Amino acid sequence: MFGGGQGWVPTVQYFDVILLALLAAFVLYRLGRVLGRRPDDSGSRMFRRPGRDDNVVSLPGRPVRNALPRRAAKKSETGDEEALAAAGVAEIRMQDPTFDVQDFLAGARAAYEMVVTAFAKGDRDTLKRLLTRDVLESFSRAIAEREERGETLETTIVGVRTADVTDARMAGRIAEVTVKFVSDIINVVRKTGVVADSPGAPPVKEVTDIWTFVRDVRSGDPNWALAETHSPT
Repeated sequence: MFGGGQGWVPTVQYFDVILLALLAAFVLYRLGRVLGRRPDDSGSRMFRRPGRDDNVVSLPGRPVRNALPRRAAKKSETGDEEALAAAGVAEIRMQDPTFDVQDFLAGARAAYEMVVTAFAKGDRDTLKRLLTRDVLESFSRAIAEREERGETLETTIVGVRTADVTDARMAGRIAEVTVKFVSDIINVVRKTGVVADSPGAPPVKEVTDIWTFVRDVRSGDPNWALAETHSPT
């Protein structure tokens, strides 16, 4: 019909070969992400109990570097990281067409500030609404230990410099999105009313946190929960 005779057949066959090759590459990519996980990862990170190296319970009072000039603070992502994140976002959108990255990041920034502030205040009720069960248990233990030492933590978030999606994926019906936050924070630790840190004005410190949020895309609850936190090594 188009071009006459059989001249169109090789073009269609060649197009089919390209589609099959792309499909095979995508299947191999997904297998690599699943089979390449550590033996102790057991699939979704949502249900992995944080270990000693996860740096969960020390949030947000762990040692951090002094704040760097704003221009030097943000490191550009590699093409591979951007491609993986984009592929994961597309995968989530296939299961949840309403997912929007910018809306998600706006909510993630708000959640970040709420979690950091609630942890400092020992506000377990707020944390309960924002964290998964395992992370809540870790945070609650850290708060209880701080209270037993007679310490209080005063945290001021000067500002969140950047919030970037570094990874995204579907784990069954669970959407997982990892965000890298770079923020300026002031922490003051007090014990029985006395500042336990070094004297003088508390410094503004640059803090880098990598948080993973999760949500059941088949649930009617639109809210995401914090399932994992760690700091870059």
